[in-house]
Amino acid sequence: MRMMRRLAVIVVLALAACTAQNPDLPSFAASEAALPPPAPGTARLYFYRLLEPYEIRTGTTLFLNGAAVGYLRNGAVTYRDVPPGTYAVAVDSPGAFPNQFKTVAVRQGQTWYFQVQSLLSLSCTSRHDCRGPIFVVAIVDPARARAEIAPLGLSR
Repeated sequence: MRMMRRLAVIVVLALAACTAQNPDLPSFAASEAALPPPAPGTARLYFYRLLEPYEIRTGTTLFLNGAAVGYLRNGAVTYRDVPPGTYAVAVDSPGAFPNQFKTVAVRQGQTWYFQVQSLLSLSCTSRHDCRGPIFVVAIVDPARARAEIAPLGLSR
């Protein structure tokens, strides 16, 4: 019985640690109404990482056309308003993966959603062969993305 209680306490503490990963960030759902609208003539790009406690926990730098535009933590969402144009969307990823970054043609008034995924299982193929964290960028359908970003922390 004592062992079951200890196990229950460990499970509760582990779950609390997962939900409190970004306690300093308000949830996107709670903050969305207060976001300023995109400036006239621009498009809005959202970048997010699902809360993945068993994946690569470190954050990564976001790049548009080779210029750093922000930092994305695990379990967070951020956005940038950009003028129309073609953008190479990338993240800092020491490890490589086929087609891991995306290029998109953005028009004014559009909203794009990019999920940054970590690939822990491919970071090390053996104990002696580690390529470092691997991050990839995926373009996500707006309906799915809106549901996925609602509970995430909003990072400005």
